[in-house]
Amino acid sequence: MKKFIITTESGSDLSEELIERYDIYIVPMHLSLGDRTIDDGSVPVEEIFQFYEKTNILPKTSGSTPEDYRYVFEKIVKKYPEAQIINIAYSAVTSVSYNSCRVAAEAFPNVHLVDSKNVSAGLTAIVVATAQFIEENPDVSPQDVIAFVEEIRERTHFSFLPQSLSYLRAGGRVSNVQFLGASVLKILPTIVLKDGYLVASKKYRGSFQRSIKKMVLDFLNDYDIEPGTVTVGGTPRLSESDVVIVITELSSHNFPNPKIFEAGAVIASHGGPGAFGLVGIEKKKGKD
Repeated sequence: MKKFIITTESGSDLSEELIERYDIYIVPMHLSLGDRTIDDGSVPVEEIFQFYEKTNILPKTSGSTPEDYRYVFEKIVKKYPEAQIINIAYSAVTSVSYNSCRVAAEAFPNVHLVDSKNVSAGLTAIVVATAQFIEENPDVSPQDVIAFVEEIRERTHFSFLPQSLSYLRAGGRVSNVQFLGASVLKILPTIVLKDGYLVASKKYRGSFQRSIKKMVLDFLNDYDIEPGTVTVGGTPRLSESDVVIVITELSSHNFPNPKIFEAGAVIASHGGPGAFGLVGIEKKKGKD
């Protein structure tokens, strides 16, 4: 008998391998391409970029609906009627998904909600850590699992660096003045998760390759990262040579063999083509 089932939204960008390994159920988020609305993950991200480049209309993302959750919860209950469902939600302040889940959960007393305060690969890191926690502690209660998520989310850091601010400008996250100034001066801002919000952080000047190296160094200096928790990757059109630069830099600082992720359409609609992302979980305070 399965005691726990983890659910999360498609914006977590969990790989099929991890979904299968931990038997995680995915609730779709959605995208609108003009007057066409589709489930996140139903088309290649490259198609999203091509749509914007052809129409100059930014795809709009929308959260999961109560019906999306009900469908998934009913499927789980039918297969595992005694299981406790832990929904680790996409950042509640960036999406309606958490509230939609709360509405759907009213009909399912075995559903427990917790806000990850994270997105994309950051959410993946929290989901996987939670799944491992459950495997290692099979007798924990749902409250114990929620407490674990609430603790580890504060130690999980996700930063990404766009190659262009075009998508952020189109989405209203940077002004035309900021966009023009950054373009002229060749300044790239990192975007980080802070209390669940996507906010601009450190800015780098120069080539993208120089910027990602500096970003890695700053990330490792700012956080005492737990070995084995580093994940790198990004949106389609991020070159293999750029990823190699990052992996080499990490290895030189004793963080070899990072996990690799590929961002999905939700985060790609903000970061645009070729954006680079970096995730790591800090050590607990007092831990060697």
